Amino acid sequence: MQLINRISNRLFKILYWPICRAYARHIVGNMPADAVLRYLCSLQFLRVHRFWPDFVHPRRFSEKLFSRMLHDRDPQLALVNDKLRVRDYTAAKVGSEYLIPLFWSGDKPEEIPFDALPLKFVIKTNHGCGYIIIVNNKTQLDHTDIMVRVKKWLGENFGQDKYLGIAWGYKNIRPCIMIESFIEENGKAPVDYKFYCFSGRVEVITLHFDRFEKHKTRAFDRNFEPREFRYDFDQWKGECQRPPNFEAMVQLAESLAEGFDCMRVDLYSLGNRIYFSELTPYPGGVSTRFLPTSEDYTLGEKWKRK
Repeated sequence: MQLINRISNRLFKILYWPICRAYARHIVGNMPADAVLRYLCSLQFLRVHRFWPDFVHPRRFSEKLFSRMLHDRDPQLALVNDKLRVRDYTAAKVGSEYLIPLFWSGDKPEEIPFDALPLKFVIKTNHGCGYIIIVNNKTQLDHTDIMVRVKKWLGENFGQDKYLGIAWGYKNIRPCIMIESFIEENGKAPVDYKFYCFSGRVEVITLHFDRFEKHKTRAFDRNFEPREFRYDFDQWKGECQRPPNFEAMVQLAESLAEGFDCMRVDLYSLGNRIYFSELTPYPGGVSTRFLPTSEDYTLGEKWKRK
């Protein structure tokens, strides 16, 4: 049965996803989704969430998330999705002291100043998800491999070339390369704190452990009490200590989410220092299931759409 499911999922992605992308790109363009695209995307939603959605009058968080991707064309979404431009937005809102140091940015991989970079750093692009390389030791770096990978990323439009092609907020971002400081804890990526904010108020926080290795999560409410909200990921069973600067993190998240009906704010906490990671208007994208059903409804009620 597992083999059949894997084959089915593979065929679904190979055959069905390109149809959605082609329709979204060539028929819908920059306009809000029409009935046909809503129907096409409902098939993916059904596979992930196991019920048929209502994207026109959504009630659940999961439905409203898809509805935002399908219908919301607010230019601010393009701003916050751009990992380079959002740095200026963050600095203006809360101050530049929360930004991860940026060593270099540009759109030509051959101009990356490897000799001037420290031993450890992070290479990523600004226009999508998953475009990231963590460099632990640049003396062991294969420059040719880096060039090939980064050029491939720059040639992709994440908003229209990936998944269902409905993540409009990424579609019109001009791709570029970013090289940042490697923010580490015990030699690896630190715990990632993701604050789900509704109308500028934190309601849920998910903690993400070993995100680039054996990814596990755990959820809490705004008082750092355990909460049932979870992804269909493995759950972290280890210790979860409340950061000493947790209240400051909540305040920072709420400041950055101000003005949005729903926004996820991602932060790091290292000692007494808080670092901004990113703003995410499409948390979970089109392929992550949110559990349990009661939380899907509860957070859907918190999301008062404009």
